[in-house]
Amino acid sequence: MIEDIRPDVRLEELTPFDTVPHVRLDELTFFDTAPPPRKKSQMREWAESLAFTIIFVLVFTTYIAQATQVPTESMKPTIMVGDHFFLDKIAFPANYPAAIRPYLPRRSVKRRDIVAFKSPVDGNIPFVKRVIGVPGDTVLLHEKNLFVNGKILEEPYKIHVDSTTYEEDPWTPDELKVRDNYGPITVPPDSYFVMGDNRDNSNDSRYWGFVTRDEIIGKPLFVYWSYESDPYLPGDTSVSDWLAGYSSIALHFFSRTRWFRIGTMIS
Repeated sequence: MIEDIRPDVRLEELTPFDTVPHVRLDELTFFDTAPPPRKKSQMREWAESLAFTIIFVLVFTTYIAQATQVPTESMKPTIMVGDHFFLDKIAFPANYPAAIRPYLPRRSVKRRDIVAFKSPVDGNIPFVKRVIGVPGDTVLLHEKNLFVNGKILEEPYKIHVDSTTYEEDPWTPDELKVRDNYGPITVPPDSYFVMGDNRDNSNDSRYWGFVTRDEIIGKPLFVYWSYESDPYLPGDTSVSDWLAGYSSIALHFFSRTRWFRIGTMIS
């Protein structure tokens, strides 16, 4: 007789052992064995930052706004020599290539608006003047009195620094004849007749004609800084003159700044 040596253990009394650890898949940590990316050098980071800044400034000053000033007394007293102001340049045609100008929104330009435009004498120098005649207007200047479409134009902003009125005499220089007597002349389409508020000291449409819409680069907004300075004198500026000018500003910044003009809207 063969003896049964198996233990008397029932199946349901067995204890199962699970050797797989209870770890969720999303709890696993992955290790990237790829080499870390090379860190940019400090010089490269500085160069990229400088390039971005230059591009931003160029785009901003070309198409959006630009800080500028009027170095002459032609717009006195509305704009003083030494007034630094921002120029609104958005959607004015002269700031964009000719190919896209027809697709731009047309900014309105009304009589009495102050506009900046490319100089008819030197395209690199912007002029700032006031619009007197819009397309279709007939402009007449008679003995310093300005008439538009047969009616005298009310101009509380203008001044005359010379009480003399020059007539159209043979011995009177041409520049003085047109200063006080001009026209009548009709403004052509897409053009404007502009003048400075300082009527006796302004190089404007009386001397070189109309400003076209495609020459306008913006409208002045407000004065952000005003400094008492002398009017610009034509001619080359030497390095010593340039240094002397900036040294004077540094020395007299607080005493010559026109604090009351800061924030003045230009209109």
